[in-house]
Amino acid sequence: MKTVLFITWGCFGQEDMLQAFYKHGFKIATFPLKDRGYPKDKEKYAADLKKNLQESKCDFVFSFNFFPIIAQACKDENCKYVSWIYDSPHSNMLYPEALYETNYIFTFDSYMCNFLRNQGAKTIYYAPLAVNSRRLRAIPVTKKDRKKYSAEISFIGVLYNEEHHFFERLVSKSDPYTIGYLQALIMAQTDIYGCDLMEKCLTKDIIAIIEQTMPYNTPEGFLAPASHIYSNYYLARKVASTERILMLELLSESFETHLYTLNEEAKVGNAVNRGIADYAQVMPKVIRCSKINMNPTLKSIHTGIPLRAMDIMGCGGFLLTNFQEDFFLHFESDVDFVYYTSFEEMLDKAAYYLAHDDKRDQIRHSALKKVTEGHTFEIRLNEMLKILL
Repeated sequence: MKTVLFITWGCFGQEDMLQAFYKHGFKIATFPLKDRGYPKDKEKYAADLKKNLQESKCDFVFSFNFFPIIAQACKDENCKYVSWIYDSPHSNMLYPEALYETNYIFTFDSYMCNFLRNQGAKTIYYAPLAVNSRRLRAIPVTKKDRKKYSAEISFIGVLYNEEHHFFERLVSKSDPYTIGYLQALIMAQTDIYGCDLMEKCLTKDIIAIIEQTMPYNTPEGFLAPASHIYSNYYLARKVASTERILMLELLSESFETHLYTLNEEAKVGNAVNRGIADYAQVMPKVIRCSKINMNPTLKSIHTGIPLRAMDIMGCGGFLLTNFQEDFFLHFESDVDFVYYTSFEEMLDKAAYYLAHDDKRDQIRHSALKKVTEGHTFEIRLNEMLKILL
């Protein structure tokens, strides 16, 4: 019997992945992640992990997302380290430890897979995210739930408009030219899908000004330039905030639109702010009770299918999303999902599918079938094991 040392933390999919390991016949040992992967006493944490690796005699270590301190411990003990990335941006992937040959990094964004391969990472692979659709569909939706959560259009996600975000801090510290340049770049990127303008348009002079105002410290050997950090970690969130607010304002002018977000006080157009939707129990009900579920993707996800989109399809919901290249590797547009490339097209397609219940039902049922048959945690784990073992 093979043994996996599973790194536990408050991640999505943890129980589903543990069950997948059990179904594959693994013996499971666990080890907790501390302080988000940056423990205060790094030496003690690393020593404890190495001791656990020796005692458990595990065949490999597994974690959702990648953590350099775990990669280093596994390298020191000559133990394979498997990580499955679902966050973006995820700066840990760009640490020099990502190049260790004891790593097996699986990322849901094919762009990042190719990017890291070009940086010399030999054991990085593309692996789209998975859904436990049977568990999600088993959550009952009562008449009371339908009355509470039914809507023409729903969006579940953050707005990235809190004052502590990078762009707002930069505005208070930088010069008018830099702010104007970045604002124009953000507005241009907001209306363009499938093409990253931001990193290409951050000139050396602009980056120098940003670095003086908002320095970002990276370790020696970091695998990406400053332009990558500032475009994906800071500007991308402002683009997402702008896009999501515009999306909600436009949709709520014509359709019943519900918003589920962390900022319960946020007011966006005529959208009804329903506050936080618990991921495990409430989110599946919202998706199933909404005629259309929106997916505006964070721009730092260059080509990948976001977890939100997989959850929508795995719950049996109808998905209306912005263009993302990786969808077309696994699903068929207007058969399993519907995408838009502009706000105008988004409004037209929302109106069309709200007026055609039969076509909307055909699409959501097709998506559910494909996710259930091809994108389970068991299937994804089996694909990883074929590479790993």
